[in-house]
Amino acid sequence: MWGLFVSIFLALYGLMSYYIWRRGWQSLGKPDSRFLRVLFGAVFALLVLPFPVAELTEHLLPRFIASWMAMWGGYSMIMVLYAFLILLLIDCIRLLNRWLRFIPDRVREHPKTPLVLGGVVVILILGAVIYGGWNARNPVVNEYEVTVNKKAGSMKELHIAMVSDIHFGPVIDAGRMESLLEMLGELKPDLVLLAGDITDGRLPPGAARELVSVLGKIEAPLGVFAVPGNHDRDLRDDEGELMRSLEAEGIQVLKDRSVSIGDDLYLIGRNDPRLHGGPERVKLKELMKGIDTRKPLLLLDHQPIDLGEAQAAGIDLQLSGHTHRGQIFPANLITDRIYEEDWGLLKKGAYHLIVSCGYGTWGPPLRIGNRPEVVSVKMTFQP
Repeated sequence: MWGLFVSIFLALYGLMSYYIWRRGWQSLGKPDSRFLRVLFGAVFALLVLPFPVAELTEHLLPRFIASWMAMWGGYSMIMVLYAFLILLLIDCIRLLNRWLRFIPDRVREHPKTPLVLGGVVVILILGAVIYGGWNARNPVVNEYEVTVNKKAGSMKELHIAMVSDIHFGPVIDAGRMESLLEMLGELKPDLVLLAGDITDGRLPPGAARELVSVLGKIEAPLGVFAVPGNHDRDLRDDEGELMRSLEAEGIQVLKDRSVSIGDDLYLIGRNDPRLHGGPERVKLKELMKGIDTRKPLLLLDHQPIDLGEAQAAGIDLQLSGHTHRGQIFPANLITDRIYEEDWGLLKKGAYHLIVSCGYGTWGPPLRIGNRPEVVSVKMTFQP
């Protein structure tokens, strides 16, 4: 299935690239100058080739070079996408003008109009990409308040910090995670929850220890807990290096199991249904056996799915990630249609859902249309 998806995407990428080349060549007036033809070809190649080259050589190059290639390829892919969308919009306006005639003839027929439009397109694309790169490196804290009409023993309040979708790997390295430690240190949460996609895929030798050396510095009186996401391939095996390293640092990975927090409330962590090669996801109803539902119930689930099942089970607060809120506009329009809630707080009776758009990035190291975040939740219980 993944191979089919990649093939379809690369085919679409090729069609978009051809469209950009054709419109760019037309904008230059199909010059006869050999220098201009070579220059156009070189710029075009630098625009469209980095992404497929990065994808094909990811596992063949040294880690440092692969990281830079992944970043370069991600930037170029988004530039191709935005160039295609902007040029398509311009062509739609031109087509509409054939009937409505709202563009003055002196503008439409001026010989420099194609070059001016081309310059505007380049400025818009570069501006979006530069902003997206800066935005991806500057996470924020988003705060929520949730009131649960249940007693939690002597606990009146609980401060949770939730981090999802770090995607540690070629782009998000240990250096990029230092700001995460600083943010968590300033928040001083009682409980830290890692809501999946801690890694960007299978880690090379030694990378698990590098990741855990950072995560092991997180401090929270009530503990640090995690669930696997669909990218966390190294969390399939309970005896794998990453699992053993996390457990050694006191970070519990909850794969379809629950724990009691301070004997006052329950935390239920679910396995991800798309973690291929791992055990099948257990029904929430089965996980709830033996749990006192009179106590507050927290659910940590990478994907914001099966909401009706969680609500019916009496879950008070579900924390999820996965969506990235599309990460790159206009993909947020798609995630908004796929998920009942792709970012923020959803409340249904006593059930609350908070979805994070994530801390890191997948694919292009850019965020356009949303901010990377750490989620801070203040829970208040019945006195």
